[in-house]
Order: sequence, then structure tokens, then C-alpha cells
Amino acid sequence: MTVRSNTLSLLLLALPLCCGAADDIVVASPDFWCPFSCEAGSKQEGFTIDILKAIFQPLGRTVHYRNMNYPRALEEVRRGHANATPSTFREEAPDFVFPRLPISRNQYCVYTHVGQTWTYDGPASLRNKKIGIIQGYSYGPRLDAFIRQHPNQFESHTGDDLTLRIATKVVKQRMDGLIEDTNLVHYFMSVHPDFALREAGCEADTHAYFALSPALPISATLANEFDQGMRRLHDTGQLEHIMRQYGLHDWLGPYLLKLPAK
Repeated sequence: MTVRSNTLSLLLLALPLCCGAADDIVVASPDFWCPFSCEAGSKQEGFTIDILKAIFQPLGRTVHYRNMNYPRALEEVRRGHANATPSTFREEAPDFVFPRLPISRNQYCVYTHVGQTWTYDGPASLRNKKIGIIQGYSYGPRLDAFIRQHPNQFESHTGDDLTLRIATKVVKQRMDGLIEDTNLVHYFMSVHPDFALREAGCEADTHAYFALSPALPISATLANEFDQGMRRLHDTGQLEHIMRQYGLHDWLGPYLLKLPAK
């Protein structure tokens, strides 16, 4: 993960978001959520961006990826100034248009300083702890409810380089832990080997989606094209190839087996 200069950040924010040619798709996401979404224009932009390009480019659609903080990304999509966010939980934007198939398998875990010994065994085990979270994120129904009921136990963060900033506080023991997706933390520690975090326990697997603007008529069409494209990537092995670039694997097969018929 790299820190972009203020000048570059301002230039990116000044770019028009949506919409150019009819076949253009503008997606907006932070750059700190590697391996899901990374720095726009970098060698590895994130596996969700690679998936979207692999799905839509053969259909003649061009995917444009823009970096911005998550609350702003959701608002730009909600207003129709961008087409979609690449990886969003339904609870985070229930008014958005969602495909039937998810774009990622996620699992939120609690991470602590390596010297800690306590374990995470459900939200109640976080009592009397100071835990870092990201503003605007959903961590699943159980954790979201606990966060609402005990807001003083959680330190909410916004802005750029959030994983680095929150992890730094945990490593320096300024907080008792953080809640984050296990894929992101493993990737983060592979890029920052000087950061050692301990996994204290996890929630059950969940899934995130290519989340499309409720303000744009094309969203339903794009959702349908995404569903067909994800199945194609899985069937041809291209999804496995994309995921391997980030040290991950195709997870869609077991999900499809559990998917009820329409």
C-alpha cells in the first residue's frame, strides 16, 4: 500500500466520475482495502477490480476505477455520479441494486497485539475493550448491533490508509484490538512484515457484492451481466487465476451449490 501525494489525490477527486460513454462503468472504492480494492492505476488494483474488468470488457464495456474514502464512494454511487462500489455488504447500502451472486467471500476477525491472550467469542467478549473500526462499514448483524449499543468501546476511523493507521495503534497498544476482514489483514501483513497482529477469533463467513446505483437505469442490466460473468469466470478457471494473483482461491463453487433455484 502506498500513500498518494496530496496533489495526486486532489487531481483524482477533480476528475469527473460519471458518466461518459454509454458503455463506461465507473466504480469507486478506497485504496487501502487490498486485496479487495487497491490503488487505482497500480499493477494490482485489487481482485474485485480485476474481476469486473474480466466480466465487462469482453462485453465492450470499459471499467474506470476511482479511489475515494468509503462514505463518499457510497454517496457518489447513491446519487448516480458513479455506477458502483466493487465490494459492499447489503447492510451498508440496502437501497442499492445488487446482483444475485457476490463478488467476494469475507470473514471479519478481531486482531490484537501479539502479547495479548484474550479470545474473541462473540460480541460480548469485547466488553471493556477499546476496539478500532472503520466509519460506515458493516461488520455483520451481531457486531453492528453491539457497536450501536456500546459506542464508547469503539474508536471509529475515517480517511485514508485506515488499516495502517488502526494497526499502528494496536501494535503500540493504544487500542485493545481491531475488527477487519481476514483476507485484508493477511495481505496487509504480507506487505508490512514489521506489523505482527494476533487473530483472537472470528465471525462466520459472509459475502460482499458489486453494489450498483439505484439512480441509474442501467444498474439492473449490469447486475444481470455480472451474474452471468461470474459464472463464466468460475467455469473457465479465470476466477481462480485472478484470485491466485493475490494469494487467494476461487470460492464460488461451494456458494453455487447452496444457491436456491430462482
